[in-house]
Amino acid sequence: MAWLAWEKMVLKKCWGGLGFKDLRIFNQSLLARQAWRLLTYPDSLCAKLLKARYYPRGHLLDTAFCSNPSSTWQAIMHGLNLLKKGIIWRVGDGRQIRIWRDPWIPREFSHKVISRRGRCRLHWVADLLNSEGCDWDYNKLHGLFCPTDVDVISRIRLPARRSEDFIAWHPEKTGIFSVRSAYNLALMEQFREDAVSSSSNPMGDRKLWSNLWGCDAPPKVKIFG
Repeated sequence: MAWLAWEKMVLKKCWGGLGFKDLRIFNQSLLARQAWRLLTYPDSLCAKLLKARYYPRGHLLDTAFCSNPSSTWQAIMHGLNLLKKGIIWRVGDGRQIRIWRDPWIPREFSHKVISRRGRCRLHWVADLLNSEGCDWDYNKLHGLFCPTDVDVISRIRLPARRSEDFIAWHPEKTGIFSVRSAYNLALMEQFREDAVSSSSNPMGDRKLWSNLWGCDAPPKVKIFG
């Protein structure tokens, strides 16, 4: 019962909780920031050393948990697990983004395509652009993807000038990682899983809780409510 009470207390106030920090999730969010730095500063000494040791011929986002890792690498991988949930590729020329494996679809429930690949031999998002590379080849989109994917992909704005693809942090409009948004993402993921397992909604009615915390009443009355 005490554990169930704590689960409610660490929820954000607008979800029916008291807004206490879950230190386990907060620690993972801080570790995710370190993984983000490895992505955004690949030429740093730390990034070069870790790449040479753990993923010499690959990319950080594709690495698997290796055998006999150091405690430092275990910590970074723990943060990377969270980082991968909010990472998204922004389309430039499409040459670095794999259609069927990489997260590049800007929506909430899944950043990857949900259409079945079938016998499609196209690998890169660049293959979905027209001959000029300035717009989508809509015939290919309708032939390869389900209507849900086509609708989202069609609304992705391509840059006026050719530019490289780059990685962004989807929960932030700026595309820049923040510990706060990572913590909120992890918290939401955790209680979304709890909601599925318990067939209930632990977040409650956001409007109800916002009205409670915003009402003109003493703090102890709000907490009791």
